Amino acid sequence: MANPSEFYVGVVDLFAILLPGAITTAILEPRLGEQIFGRLVSAPSGEAAKWAAFLAVSYFLGHLIFLVGSYIDRFYNVVRERLNPYGNESAYRCATRLRNTLTGEAEQLALNTFQWSQSVLLTSCPKAAEDVHRLEADSKFFRSLLVVSLIAAVTFFMERKHIAALVAVLLVIPCFARYYERRLKSTTQAYIHVLTLAGLGRLAKPSEGDAA
Repeated sequence: MANPSEFYVGVVDLFAILLPGAITTAILEPRLGEQIFGRLVSAPSGEAAKWAAFLAVSYFLGHLIFLVGSYIDRFYNVVRERLNPYGNESAYRCATRLRNTLTGEAEQLALNTFQWSQSVLLTSCPKAAEDVHRLEADSKFFRSLLVVSLIAAVTFFMERKHIAALVAVLLVIPCFARYYERRLKSTTQAYIHVLTLAGLGRLAKPSEGDAA
């Protein structure tokens, strides 16, 4: 039986790293292949070797795009705080109170509410963890796609393909909107799952004997 965490890693690698990297490679290689990639993509003889080189470059670029995209999370936090989707009795606040009840001060400093919720789901309900991981993978895919759109816009603008550049810039808006929606839903879903488990009595504060 497949481990849910391994499934999650595979989904993230495919949708958030490999696919955006492949799109970027397809955009840059015909234009800047020799300058950026050298002969890595064009040199291998044979269809299988060329595909292997293409995938290797795509995976490498995908990780760089993923790294750049991670800085978008800061902007997400600013937008989320301004929109203030959480009320006083929201799933987030309820999950935070539950975390504070079940953990000590040191654990609360080490894990934020979402990280704690993910850990709880992985150990207590792997299927619920898969649900959250799928949403999180979706959000990371659109976050990476946002970076790819900006790369495409710069590339087309340098080639004076202004209409294509404009389309690429406009794609940033729906990519961010979908990224924001998927990420917000993934965190909210994690809190709801944890609260449900607590309501069913499947979460309990460890006793002093267990802690020792």
